[in-house]
Amino acid sequence: MSELLVLREKLQQFYADQSLFVNKALQFILAFVSFYLINDNIGLMKAATTPIMGLALAIICTFLPPVFTALAAAALVLLHLFSLSLGVMGATALIFVMMFIFYCRFTPGKAVVLLIMPIAHMLHIPYVVPVACGFAMAPTAAIPIAFGTIVYYMIQCVKESAAAISGTDGIVGQISLYIKIVFQNKELWVTVAAFVICTLAVYAVRRMSVDYAWKFAAAVGAIANILVTVAGDFVFDIHISYGMLIGGNCIAILVGMILEFFLFSVDYSRTEHIQYEDDEYYYYVKAVPKLAISAPKKTVKRINERKKSAESSKDAQHKTVRKTRTEGSSTGRRPPVRSGETRVLGNTDELLLAKSLQDELDIQNILKKELGDR
Repeated sequence: MSELLVLREKLQQFYADQSLFVNKALQFILAFVSFYLINDNIGLMKAATTPIMGLALAIICTFLPPVFTALAAAALVLLHLFSLSLGVMGATALIFVMMFIFYCRFTPGKAVVLLIMPIAHMLHIPYVVPVACGFAMAPTAAIPIAFGTIVYYMIQCVKESAAAISGTDGIVGQISLYIKIVFQNKELWVTVAAFVICTLAVYAVRRMSVDYAWKFAAAVGAIANILVTVAGDFVFDIHISYGMLIGGNCIAILVGMILEFFLFSVDYSRTEHIQYEDDEYYYYVKAVPKLAISAPKKTVKRINERKKSAESSKDAQHKTVRKTRTEGSSTGRRPPVRSGETRVLGNTDELLLAKSLQDELDIQNILKKELGDR
């Protein structure tokens, strides 16, 4: 666990230092994948399906707010539908306008969810998004989740029924058939209901003060997804794949555990309950400490510096000895010792002689002092 906490601290520190570049890189990947999947699933206008166009759009959207990526994706869908039917394009444009009105009114800043939801459907992992949004966002995230699901079923309708729509006589007939296929799809409304209930349930449970609330929230969200979808299958006979349903919700629970580790990692074994009061209220407080550990800092110790300093001091001493010898040999006598300077003798014999003389002088001074005291 300590290693995982250290890894989390390192990742958080890396994101804090490089958040601008990380956000732009993720925005580019999201835009490119969105445009690629739209071209791959619709692909009615061949000029718009070239990889160069998708790459160019993704690069442009990288330097703009995320809502412009959603607008570019909607424009790309309309461009493909123009090749199918002018009436279908107009009806889809009206639906997009209504969606963006609700988006701007209730969920500004959540364009990422609007983009991720169709991608998750196309990758067959749609159950992960409502659980993740219930953990990381407010309940209003259910609105872009519902809109993203509707957009996915609209794309699927065009992909599967393009020939039938184009073969219908008249613009009105094409619009009527398109609206009927999309909005009379019972699977669409069952899926929307399951995802909205899942998002609200996850948010409500993870806000509770019970121990392990986030783990319970992930489980409750997955169970809500399964129960609503199975009930819709029994009532409306929509033929849901139960293997994909159970497997997708297991992945959603796993993603919830990962989000809990990064967003709400606490130690319930050290929970404290505090009670106090004032003139008007009694307060019951539950304090749960966070799990945190500081990432170890590496200290670089330069071993060569001591060796270099020792070598430089030896070189300086040798230079001083050579200078002393040179001065003594040129003048025939030793240079005077300045104040604060220590004389460096020429060889080891002179050092030993000076030491012995100093010891004798000290002994004589001690004897004279003792005789004088007597």
